[in-house]
Amino acid sequence: MPVWLGFIWTSPNTLLGLLAGLLTFQRPSVRAGLILFDRTPRGLTWLMLRAGRVAMTIGFVVVSARRVEGSLLAHERHHVRQYCVWGPLFIPLYLLFAIP
Repeated sequence: MPVWLGFIWTSPNTLLGLLAGLLTFQRPSVRAGLILFDRTPRGLTWLMLRAGRVAMTIGFVVVSARRVEGSLLAHERHHVRQYCVWGPLFIPLYLLFAIP
């Protein structure tokens, strides 16, 4: 699937990701084809750390309590590929099957 088609297919998720990003009280950056909110743990990312989570991907948006690079970037890009395949179905399917 072309990236642009995946981007359109998962755009409802990306909009949710942008809303989550706003809750980090950070300015986003664009790297590796992703919209990243990863400067410092504030707002939502501060809460994520307290819950034992470092990063979360929603569509083409990654919110993270630390800089997204290396193995973390590779891991989050894998989730972006999953979003491109499943589009708006990803979040319900993830909640149904992946969260213990």
